[in-house]
Amino acid sequence: MKKFIKTMKNLFQYAASALTAYRWWQVAFFIIGVVSVLSIIGALFFAKGSSPKYHYTNGPVPAVDSLDFPINLAHTVNAGLEEGGSVEILNNGDGFYPALLDSFRDAKKTINFSVYIWEDGEASDMILPVLLEKQKQGVQVRVLLDGLGSKNAPDDLFEELKASGAKVESYRTATFGKLTRYHRRNHRRSIVIDGKVGFTGGMAVSDSWLGNAQSPKHWRDMMFKVSGPMARSLQDAFVDHWASSSGEILLGEDIYPTAFEQPGSEIKFVHIASSPADDSQPMPKFLLLPMLAAKEKLYIATPYFVGDTDLMEVLRHKAHNGVDVRLMLPGKNIDNKMVRWGAQNYYQDLLEAGVKVYEYQPTFLHSKFFVVDDKMSVIGSPNLNSRSRRLDEENAMAIFDAGLAQQLSDIFVKDLELSQEQNYDQWKKRNPLIRFLQLTSRIISQQS
Repeated sequence: MKKFIKTMKNLFQYAASALTAYRWWQVAFFIIGVVSVLSIIGALFFAKGSSPKYHYTNGPVPAVDSLDFPINLAHTVNAGLEEGGSVEILNNGDGFYPALLDSFRDAKKTINFSVYIWEDGEASDMILPVLLEKQKQGVQVRVLLDGLGSKNAPDDLFEELKASGAKVESYRTATFGKLTRYHRRNHRRSIVIDGKVGFTGGMAVSDSWLGNAQSPKHWRDMMFKVSGPMARSLQDAFVDHWASSSGEILLGEDIYPTAFEQPGSEIKFVHIASSPADDSQPMPKFLLLPMLAAKEKLYIATPYFVGDTDLMEVLRHKAHNGVDVRLMLPGKNIDNKMVRWGAQNYYQDLLEAGVKVYEYQPTFLHSKFFVVDDKMSVIGSPNLNSRSRRLDEENAMAIFDAGLAQQLSDIFVKDLELSQEQNYDQWKKRNPLIRFLQLTSRIISQQS
């Protein structure tokens, strides 16, 4: 104890002598700098907030094809349980770009367009002339560009579009006084025509999404064309951010039609447009509850995987209890190597519990969906990472339709044929340097 007191006394004496060697303002700036650095480190890596460490239910979770589950899911995330409409799966750019352009050409009143990334290139050159043409024909075109994801958009062509009468806005640009919210991006996919036809999924306007996933330069992705009440609900994901960016509050029959030409279907769905606050985050619960309901099968495709306590626990628990849990992730062609290394740090725990993990080989897998028991599916913009759960603006649909779920399950199995299954023994024996690299990437990925 005496030795410790002596050491501390010497330390204070050294600090005091060091401080007297500098002017007061130099000392003040040094202290401010140290406090600032420690505060940033604390905010990025140690801030916990008041959210619970994990979630649990007060009783058994109903099966996804029960009458109770859709109601419970809707109330849990404060969304409506709706009915009607149709869904069409569009595979890769060769599938969704032509369908998108055809729907634009059929537009009569409005085109509302919001995606995360818009880059100059061939894909942009296909879309902008059609939007310009429709605006000149009297269709009101609105485009919402994300302030970060669309930083490489062709400004000159958008100026021409605006000059024709179209409305173009940017969401959360880097503006002085708003920098603390700049990292929270608009990652939603909401493209709606006349309030009656809509598109959502993983697509962006970039040449990486062209083609048919035939090479590493052409990504594997999916979009979903929805109609009727589903499209009208998808409009919500556009309308609120449009109002906050442009000031224009969209109302009326052209935005939210009450009548549809096609007969109404009996498909039930829950659509959520999440805008996370520090402690109010509906998207994690929206993604978690269907997984908790799985009784036989849980197939998940996602480009970015960062497991939190809830996600890892439900995946391990379901696999351990006999549910066929399969996770399909990108392989070596991912656009961010660190994200892949971070995801790989979870492999050993997942494989040990019985989760089957696959890496898609031909190109970057950007598909985002999961299927539960071939009875329901979840589609939309979120990834299974920290940003989608906690930070970014996202939208997703839980669709209670066995036909769609079976189609997605078949597509998933077909993509598995182009994927490499991961081996538990290999992951258990990987060398310490690889383990360290994956662990470091995992820690960094949890902040992204």
